[in-house]
Amino acid sequence: MKKLRYVSSYNDRHGKRRWRFRRTGYPPYSFRSPVGTKDFEREYAACMAADPPAIGIDRTKVGSVSDVIARYYSDNNFTDLRPITQTVYRGVLERFRSAFGDDPMSRFDAERIARLMNSMRHKPAAAARLRKLLTQLFIIARRAKLVPHHFDPVKDTKAPKIVSDGYHRWTEEELSLFEAANPVGTKPRLAFALLLYGAQRSGDVRFMTHDIIAAGRIDLSQSKTSNAVDVPIVEPLREALDAGPLGKVTLLEAKHGGPFTPKGFYGLIKRACKKVGLPHCTAHGLRKSAARRCREAGCNDEEGMAITGHKTVKEYRRYAGDASIADRSDAAMAKVMANLSKKVATATTQVPEGEG
Repeated sequence: MKKLRYVSSYNDRHGKRRWRFRRTGYPPYSFRSPVGTKDFEREYAACMAADPPAIGIDRTKVGSVSDVIARYYSDNNFTDLRPITQTVYRGVLERFRSAFGDDPMSRFDAERIARLMNSMRHKPAAAARLRKLLTQLFIIARRAKLVPHHFDPVKDTKAPKIVSDGYHRWTEEELSLFEAANPVGTKPRLAFALLLYGAQRSGDVRFMTHDIIAAGRIDLSQSKTSNAVDVPIVEPLREALDAGPLGKVTLLEAKHGGPFTPKGFYGLIKRACKKVGLPHCTAHGLRKSAARRCREAGCNDEEGMAITGHKTVKEYRRYAGDASIADRSDAAMAKVMANLSKKVATATTQVPEGEG
């Protein structure tokens, strides 16, 4: 294996050779995939792209928010997560630390957490994620006896309700407008093509390597769900790949030479959208457009899910949209009216008893 920076091997308790990522200021990470595989490359790329924990966590007050967050970073509940999930969670926790780092964890009772949730009503998804992580922090705090063993204030709170359809699903007109303004051979067009014709999440597109598409297909295990997908590379995507520009390891490469960070990738697509008057369009919305195209083409749920990798029909249909409601209601009403006509016809042909 080519020597990778910050990667070393060791023998586990069963004598099996394992590999780990160790970098100053970062939590250690043990690779799950065999060395030399595509999944191993993706795990390594995610480790390299992760943001380090805040400097100075070794000077925190015992029992403070910063102290509990630092303990969580070293706990199996965090280190066993996939690198991409660690990065997302770390971003949430570091924002929480910057606001409340010196506060004792014991001061976050149910009333205070409820006020915090209410202050985040404009960001319900972010509030729900923070609440989920607060549950983990209190598990750590109780175990370390930093709060009373029965202290579990999160269970008495509720995150704001999410009342949104999520990211905008691009229309065909919007897709055409973007393609016209960003010809093949540009990085925004390559990213666009991978998202739309590959139908994968941004987190997977950012770490796609040359090996993943070596067989003329997108062959990967999705980072969020571990679902395996094997999607053919269609002609529009092949044209974009042939025109590039391609990175040395990952297909899409940031200015520094490594994979894009989530923020950097979002900005790449968002800037290109704004230039053509599509500020409401995002990278994630392209995956929804891919699912919509599957539905409009007459694909059944299983066929569409084989491309997008969704685990449930409900989630797939949420992405694909359900424009067939009117068709189903028309069909249902047609059956109702046909049944009524049948009853009327039967009644008029029946001869009353005693006549004839």
